[in-house]
Amino acid sequence: MNTNAFLRKRLHSALVGSILALGLAFTTNLWGYDRELDDQDDVGSVLYVETNDFNLDSNAVLAYRINPFDGGLTLLGIFPTRGTGQDNFDVRLGPDDHDNEIVLSPNKKFLFAVNAGSNTIAVFKVHRSGRLTHVEGSPFPSEGVTPVSLGLAGDKLVVLNANNNNGKDTKPNNALANYTTFRVSKNGSLAHIPGSVEVAGDSNPVQVAMAPNGRVVFGMDLFAVPYAGPQIFPFLPARGSVLEAFHFSKNGSLQRSPGTPFLAPPNSRLITSDPGTGYFLGLLAHPRRPILYAGEAITNRLAVYTYDDAGTLNFVTDSPSLGLATCWIAMGKGARFLYTSDAASNQVGVWSLNDPLSPVNIQELSLKLVGTPPAPVPPAEFATVNFQLSVDPSGRFLYVTNHAAAQTDYPGGNVIHVLQIQPDGTMVEPWFSPVLLPVPGNVHPTGNAIR
Repeated sequence: MNTNAFLRKRLHSALVGSILALGLAFTTNLWGYDRELDDQDDVGSVLYVETNDFNLDSNAVLAYRINPFDGGLTLLGIFPTRGTGQDNFDVRLGPDDHDNEIVLSPNKKFLFAVNAGSNTIAVFKVHRSGRLTHVEGSPFPSEGVTPVSLGLAGDKLVVLNANNNNGKDTKPNNALANYTTFRVSKNGSLAHIPGSVEVAGDSNPVQVAMAPNGRVVFGMDLFAVPYAGPQIFPFLPARGSVLEAFHFSKNGSLQRSPGTPFLAPPNSRLITSDPGTGYFLGLLAHPRRPILYAGEAITNRLAVYTYDDAGTLNFVTDSPSLGLATCWIAMGKGARFLYTSDAASNQVGVWSLNDPLSPVNIQELSLKLVGTPPAPVPPAEFATVNFQLSVDPSGRFLYVTNHAAAQTDYPGGNVIHVLQIQPDGTMVEPWFSPVLLPVPGNVHPTGNAIR
């Protein structure tokens, strides 16, 4: 072999070896097999879930790296919120039934999380590695009792203080619930904006949702309107739901929009057709059109509203669901499909949005159960209940937060389901799902946000 050929061969071998070594280093660094990640390592998409641990100052955010090939999860770390979660010790409807407990800033640099049991909001800086560190001053007072849901519009953070469970009290205290706003500084710290919108302490508000225009905010009060008709189910109070609509004033505080609150459609498909006897859980605005979707939890339907620039709502229709207790909602990439957490049947619904004003339920996927679940506690149909859900930025994976329906030691109660989205919008659950969450059986994890 001549010298040139020998050198070319050695160069080729060295180049191949370098590429393989680089690939191995990338793989091990990405999934954390051979060394600790530092804050400059970019691991791609990360799923965040809140433990909601009700033991004093034990709440935390779990961070999972998302495998870009199959959606699998690897625990990245557990990051204390310096606060306390919520204890729904008698498993009442309402205290756990909220959404947007964790939200990310649009630039993914900050994460905001509720401490429902200590009335504070934790604010974290999100590092390239997906790890979290508190910003200076975190956690911040929520300016109310039991913060359960968050919304972000520009530099304004909306906090819903629900006042529906305070420690082990079985009834709300005398404080009013409120929707209040904070100014988010460039370093992530919060400054309260005076002028909260207050609602009755027993109205059980559960969620805020932001319109994509950044000017309108929607709220949902689960048990807001007393009605005189018969009690529909023994586990439900004779109080129906309303939707709230707000817009921002010049100083950033919220003001009610014309016509608010808006009554839920009547439960005429069940017992009574009295106005305001319907029940809402789950709220999501279309990302490009002035359309608002709301889950009708008892009549198993998906309500569709349009709204104007002031936030005034107009009911369009409600489409039937193939599942039971249609609640929390997530949007697929490109807004071609919508997904619902159908909590009473332990299923996730897939909805075609070929006509965004007339969604069609095209699939109900039953979620896997772990081992042999204990008997469920009424009104739950299963010992584990699916709650919040979100789609990763690639649009290929959907993640569902489940928690135990009662305070039991059922090891399969608190899990994350990994669902793979097919090109036609339908889903399958792979063999490695669900993923057990590292929390006790009597703690109810909550929240679902993806960087």
